[in-house]
Amino acid sequence: MKKQTTIKSLLQRISWLMLVLSIVPLIISILIYTRYLFAYERSVGNISEANRIANEVEEKIMEEAWSLTYGQLTPAEFEKSNSVNRIKKEISQIKKNTQSSQERATLNIVNRSLDNVNNYLEKIVKNIETNTPFDENQELMVHVESATNLVHDILQDFVNVEIKLAANHSQQVRHSIIILSVIEAAIIVIIIFFSRNTNKRLIQQIQQPMEEMINMADSLSDGKLNYRITTLPGNELRKLSTSMNDMADNLVVLLEENALKQYNLAQSEVRVLQAQITPHFIYNSLDAILVLAEMGESEKVKEMTYALSDFFRISLSQGQDWIPVEKEIKHISDYLIILQIRYGDALTYSIEVEEKIKNYSMLKMILQPLIENAVYHGTKLVRRTGKIIVQAFLDDHDYIHFYIIDNGKGIPAEKLKEINEELKEGVDTDFKEGYGLFNVNKRLLLYYGKQAKIEITSIVETGTTVHVIIPTMQKGVSEHV
Repeated sequence: MKKQTTIKSLLQRISWLMLVLSIVPLIISILIYTRYLFAYERSVGNISEANRIANEVEEKIMEEAWSLTYGQLTPAEFEKSNSVNRIKKEISQIKKNTQSSQERATLNIVNRSLDNVNNYLEKIVKNIETNTPFDENQELMVHVESATNLVHDILQDFVNVEIKLAANHSQQVRHSIIILSVIEAAIIVIIIFFSRNTNKRLIQQIQQPMEEMINMADSLSDGKLNYRITTLPGNELRKLSTSMNDMADNLVVLLEENALKQYNLAQSEVRVLQAQITPHFIYNSLDAILVLAEMGESEKVKEMTYALSDFFRISLSQGQDWIPVEKEIKHISDYLIILQIRYGDALTYSIEVEEKIKNYSMLKMILQPLIENAVYHGTKLVRRTGKIIVQAFLDDHDYIHFYIIDNGKGIPAEKLKEINEELKEGVDTDFKEGYGLFNVNKRLLLYYGKQAKIEITSIVETGTTVHVIIPTMQKGVSEHV
């Protein structure tokens, strides 16, 4: 399998290559120019020193030799001022700055010639010390002059050699410049070729995938949810492209699920309202009001009328889905007032709610269908006085708990198991009975998700407890009904 080239490695490779192509020729040029420059400077220095020494040989040595011969210098003074030895040291210094064998051979001849001069001068010193006739020293001076002229001529030859070497170095520098110019031109061609190739790869690996992802983002924002990236790059952008395709797929699924959720919510809301505004409930409530009016129970008529009016007003809530817990409790309180007036002493109730949860927001019309079930399928089926207890409190994990407890007939174990299994089905449940309970469960799951749930426990002929758990919502929600 071909290894994928990452964007990072691609850019690093480009950077390193450009760095090498930029620095290597520069380093080579510096090394070559420095080498030839030093060699040229040595040649020029050697030429200058050789010319100076040649002039000294021709003037200084002969001057000292004639002064010694004519007695102007004593042998002791001559030994101290002997220029030959000093010049030999200077020649040795020049020799250190030479590179070619020709230069060294020429300087070796100079040293040997200077040795001959020195030998002649030593003989003159010896003759002076032994009082040898002056004629012998004059003959030796002829040899000294001849040897000195030879040293001068050889030094001029050395100068000519150095001039040729300097010219050769200059020629080599010119050749190097030409070669380096050719190399630089080749490097420029390579850089141009590499740049075009790199640019092409960058377009294929980065620019085109980025443009396609931008086009996909624009298409998705315009609502074209079927747009997908088909050409996947061979680098990190492949994962990003794949993720964007997956995101688009998930978006379509989520939109479909949301549409279905909204449909289910709308259906559930309609069913809740239909359940609460049934002709049977309205007729029974109005009949009870009429009976109370005929009996002269004007206070109960007013109480029931206000409760019925308030009950429907909170049910509608101007189309709002969320109301404070306090109004949800008021909603069931109105409902229980209506039922208690209708059934008289056959029904009692109590509501116990923590004060601190009343300002929390919750989904409306959750508790009333459960209380309706507790009455019509529980307390109404026993001969003893029915009792409904509603409790609400906040736990340490910011969940609100509602308990609807009745002392009704209870639910058989098999039926209770079936109901709890049906509740676990969640929004997918297809209930055929107990529709108020399952409708509440579906609405809870659609609005709160899996954070909300309903738990039911029951004992036959003793009673049933419905436990509703919902997460807390923001406090201080203002509602107007």
